[in-house]
Amino acid sequence: MTNMPQSVAQHEKAGRYVSVRGHNIFVRDEGQGQPIVLVHGVPSSSYLYRKMIPRLTDAGYRAISFDLVGMGLSDKPANIDYDWHSLSQRMGDTLKTLGLPPVHLVVHDIGGPIGLEWAINHPQDVHSITITNTLMDPPVFKKPFPMWLYSVPILRHVAFITQNELMFKPIMQKIGVYDASAVDSEMIKSYLWLLRNKNGRQPFLDIMDGFDLSKTHADFLAQGAKNLGVPIQMIWGEEDKAIPKTQANYIIEKLDINDVHWVQGRHFLQEDQAEQCVQIDSFCKQHFN
Repeated sequence: MTNMPQSVAQHEKAGRYVSVRGHNIFVRDEGQGQPIVLVHGVPSSSYLYRKMIPRLTDAGYRAISFDLVGMGLSDKPANIDYDWHSLSQRMGDTLKTLGLPPVHLVVHDIGGPIGLEWAINHPQDVHSITITNTLMDPPVFKKPFPMWLYSVPILRHVAFITQNELMFKPIMQKIGVYDASAVDSEMIKSYLWLLRNKNGRQPFLDIMDGFDLSKTHADFLAQGAKNLGVPIQMIWGEEDKAIPKTQANYIIEKLDINDVHWVQGRHFLQEDQAEQCVQIDSFCKQHFN
């Protein structure tokens, strides 16, 4: 394993580790005021929110993001379940350990179904929800090529082992962000390092196997989120090539969302459109009781 990239070292220094069910979970927890919990997906971690966290704290919020077990700087045990439901339960354990009051929840990528399941099961702990480029209609979701690779036997291991900066950079430039100039060597090295450290291959592949693509789960998410009765907004990178706009339209329709913000961004809009993403600020202030 290569040395930790400088930007990851800075990221780690800004956070701390908490023990959750016997595993060390990395947490960024900064600022004062109403808590905003930022949930990541794959192949990212709380590192994805490093540009948003200071903007939210400057706006007067307590910004919290943590690495799901098996990802980022958190422990990556080989002997646990990594399906969405298990990760949602562990997310709840992490938030309980932090002792948070009711939160404004922000979800992205598979952090959507993971975070929404937690919210549905803990309605008293949620003030509002902000949805960014996620999936809520899993039965019709088709994994994009980079993600599909990690579902193919044998090939998935080869893809993980051989992934390098030269291969990952164009993927990030074409699928991850709208502004390709936002992608530099330090960012790419950091994403790859965070994915691989602590023997991350098998946990990551287990997470990629843990998608619940059933209609039953889709109905649970849609009906459960709507029944929460909390304000919901959407901030969506409209040029996303990983999760199609059909997912956004499905979510808008099922949850009757009126607060929709289309951003000139792709899947990781937090990287090159962090300022636009902090529209969370005015939404939270509007709906905080």
